[in-house]
Amino acid sequence: MLFRCGFGFATLLMCVTFAIAAEEPVFSGPQVGEAFPPLPVKLVLGDQDGKEADLIKNAGSKPLVVIFFHTRTRPAYALTRHVMEFAATKSDAGLASHVVFLTDDPTETNKWVNTVQAQLPKGVTYAISHDGLEGPGSYGLNRNVTLTVLVGTEGKVTENFALIQPQLQADGPKIMKAIANVTGGGDVPAIEPERRTRP
Repeated sequence: MLFRCGFGFATLLMCVTFAIAAEEPVFSGPQVGEAFPPLPVKLVLGDQDGKEADLIKNAGSKPLVVIFFHTRTRPAYALTRHVMEFAATKSDAGLASHVVFLTDDPTETNKWVNTVQAQLPKGVTYAISHDGLEGPGSYGLNRNVTLTVLVGTEGKVTENFALIQPQLQADGPKIMKAIANVTGGGDVPAIEPERRTRP
């Protein structure tokens, strides 16, 4: 990452410090090779609305993708929708696809999900965490990120994406490739220009 810095030792030091800080890795959730902890949630939408489930227990050894939705922003919504549209095409390969909303107001979030459900990909489980904005303690989620995306199989994480500023063009292909890798491979579709959507 390049930064335009003026002359002077103090200015140079500040620029170097900023550059190092900006490139530090961000961690959220279990890392590659670690097991998925249990994930009890409250389901939303359809005939599952209001029911309790453990998404990891239900997935068993199947490949799965879990998106923890920390903050509702337009880029996060666009990336989640696009990734889950692709994930839904992998259901025949046994992929379990889940979006878990982290919120301090479950009632409002449930109402919002129902409002936008027509735009949400089908074949995906949507749920609300019981543990507020922090999410389940066993997952070690980072409140400073916007999305935490976990991909895995056989009960273990194979890829972890902790995204502070989700970008459809930059992050979408990497996440979809990780999903393809746990579902037998295959091509990842090109990302079309982003459609305007409501977060």
